[in-house]
Amino acid sequence: MTDEIQVLIALILWLSFFGWIGVQRGYVAELWLLAINVLSWVLLQERGDIVVRLTNFAGKFLALVRAGGLTAETEEAVRIVAEAPNVITEDNRQDFLFLVWALIVLITFILTSNPRLVKPKPNKSLGFLIGAANGLVFAALLLPVLNNFLQSINFQQDGGLSRLFTVIGSFWTLFAETLGGFWAWMLTWPAGAWLLLITALLLLIAWPLRGSAAGKK
Repeated sequence: MTDEIQVLIALILWLSFFGWIGVQRGYVAELWLLAINVLSWVLLQERGDIVVRLTNFAGKFLALVRAGGLTAETEEAVRIVAEAPNVITEDNRQDFLFLVWALIVLITFILTSNPRLVKPKPNKSLGFLIGAANGLVFAALLLPVLNNFLQSINFQQDGGLSRLFTVIGSFWTLFAETLGGFWAWMLTWPAGAWLLLITALLLLIAWPLRGSAAGKK
């Protein structure tokens, strides 16, 4: 019974936090986030193979470009494409689709937080309810992943403070290792990919500055 009470209190705090975010962002923005959140998850689970194939096709095309296959004979180009390994395999398919879903949700959150794109409407009750609904969806989708990670942690001591530091340290180690692996992968990118990345970053930086300059006129 004690565990059930703790779970209930944790759920109330979780939903209250997301409800508060819903009040701040407005119910229209939260409704868009909820719809795209659920729809993108369902589509990626049901039709994720399409995204995987397109990504592998893009990876083979980049391999063709890097090998100079665009100017090679047809047979040589076909050989390069056939020998290029798939970027997404069965081993990392679920991780890739989860990453795609997370990026869609993050981009949706950023775009719907812009009052120029989604005008906030004053309805705190509705904003809280839809925000809490978003929290419930995130709990259903994220908590199983976090639970698998927490179960893999080896707690050396039973103290509450020790367990807290162990969890924080494990999260930090996971973040550092993932970031290091991602950086090592980025170092293998061709110059064209780096150019596209830098251009995208400059556009992301310039966009809010453009809005600020327009507001001062």
